[in-house]
Amino acid sequence: MHTVRYAAAVCAAILLSVALARAAEQPSPPAGSSPIFVPDGYVLQKLDVTDGSIARPKDWYYDNHGTPSGWLWTISKEDPSKGPFQTGLHIQLFAGFKKYNMTALGFAQDFFQRTRQKDTVLSDCPVTHFGQFDRQCLEVLEDNTEPTGPKRYHIQYSVFWTPDADMAVITTFGAPEDDWETIKPIAQVMSAFVIFGRNFGKQ
Repeated sequence: MHTVRYAAAVCAAILLSVALARAAEQPSPPAGSSPIFVPDGYVLQKLDVTDGSIARPKDWYYDNHGTPSGWLWTISKEDPSKGPFQTGLHIQLFAGFKKYNMTALGFAQDFFQRTRQKDTVLSDCPVTHFGQFDRQCLEVLEDNTEPTGPKRYHIQYSVFWTPDADMAVITTFGAPEDDWETIKPIAQVMSAFVIFGRNFGKQ
């Protein structure tokens, strides 16, 4: 998707970026610096196309590309160019629901309903308001079929949406169930990110 397709939602998306950064409950950065807290062992990763940013573990991989419905950013422990990763984060932006006679709220509700039906639910948080945005989360155990046999993953989903913009964001952080306790602190650090930076749309 070309950058121009996001232009109508820029103002609302900036509000979303602030909400996401606050949600991580990290120390506030100095004035004028990046809004993302970068602990030792991490680097500040630019989210291409939208001038966003996130803290990435130094030895993890980064990739991004357009999708039919928006844009997908990936940060993972394994190299995503070599196939599906086992541990990492997807940030996926969806836009253009109206042309399918859908709303962002309907999209979020459908996503959670389908996920609850197929996975083992560990926690299911209610809708929380972040200014003009709503957020809902779901934590599950998911069984995947792999060449070596079935494998269970611990996955955290969060969906952000607003009635005033034709867009939604889904974050998916997952790891093998046996590795979750050691990976959980990384998931917490990476829960703070900014999708649209100050320079978005200036090129």
